[in-house]
Amino acid sequence: MIYAFFELASRMPNVRLHIMGGVDDEDYAKECYALVEQLQLKNLIFTGRVDVVQYMQKLDFTILTSISEGQPLSVLESMAARRPCVTTEVGCCRELLEGAPGDELGVAGYCVPPMYRQGLADAMEKMCASRARREEMGRIGQRRVDAYFHHEQMLANYRKMYDETAKEYHLE
Repeated sequence: MIYAFFELASRMPNVRLHIMGGVDDEDYAKECYALVEQLQLKNLIFTGRVDVVQYMQKLDFTILTSISEGQPLSVLESMAARRPCVTTEVGCCRELLEGAPGDELGVAGYCVPPMYRQGLADAMEKMCASRARREEMGRIGQRRVDAYFHHEQMLANYRKMYDETAKEYHLE
């Protein structure tokens, strides 16, 4: 993500990147800080731990660059906050952004292959290029979360799956 941001910043000098969260791995954090210094990135902010709900209001979009995920909560949180996303194509990120079969709501962000620096920079640039498109993607994401990811609905889906499995294995 830092290298992709470096590429993006060379194209769009006024862009900023906020990396949210605490430090879980000191050695990795030191590598990231050193890389930012080496690349002389001035528009990159390490926030530390923040109130994500409040901080999200400051952001135009979010980025998830994982190389492995299931169903990332950060993407759902972004969508619920009307923030479009740029993600790597891991876990169910593409489905979250583009919808599952039968979901015709539209696209809530861009999905790129993991470790594809140029693709990530290009997707971030597209996201930066149009406020109207970001806002539309944000609305789509929020509608998707409202339609498919409410707590009560998720519980009902788990109950249904459990009941079907119990029936299949005669565990009634």
